[in-house]
Amino acid sequence: MAKQIKGVTDKLLFCAKEEFLEKGFKDASLRVIAENANTSTSSIYTRFKDKEGLFHAIVKLAADNFKQKFQEALDTFDQMSPVDWDKMMEFTDKHLESLLNIIYEDFIAFKLLVCHSEGTVFSDFIHEIVELEVTYTIKYIESIGNDAIMAKRLTPELLHILCSSYWSGIFEVVVHDMSKENASIYFNQLMRFFRCGWKDIFWATDSI
Repeated sequence: MAKQIKGVTDKLLFCAKEEFLEKGFKDASLRVIAENANTSTSSIYTRFKDKEGLFHAIVKLAADNFKQKFQEALDTFDQMSPVDWDKMMEFTDKHLESLLNIIYEDFIAFKLLVCHSEGTVFSDFIHEIVELEVTYTIKYIESIGNDAIMAKRLTPELLHILCSSYWSGIFEVVVHDMSKENASIYFNQLMRFFRCGWKDIFWATDSI
């Protein structure tokens, strides 16, 4: 087996990030990446197997870390005794801040995940987060004995749309290249907006 030249892997990853950011996964060229890294495409195949392997090397750790931290937060909340609305919101705020930190620890990886992953297994990244949110929202509603679902104030379709809208909104900070400071302000504003709607769904006395 040929000995790999030191520094080539890091340069390939750097050039791949630039190419994927500019053209997206589907239109990115391994030839261009290799040329910009002053090496050959065989160097890419040797280290990453193929273009998707190269994309994985850039984004997988960030994606897995985000999903793991989100799952851990959901599991922690689920194991707590049923809590009232205010404590639930307090818990949500705390863990949303930690997820914001994860995004900005590797912003480029999330930019690729959210905006440039079409054609890879990561194209469903936000959808997978949404599905977790849907599952645990139903569990929370059932745990506190709320009648939102029974009274049809919340249907499965509406629940999915609301969760999808919320998480798409969260990742708009990536789409719009917000600074972390502005993203934190935006997160708080988005939370306030959704809380008003959820309060109406949870506690309204009339059915639609």
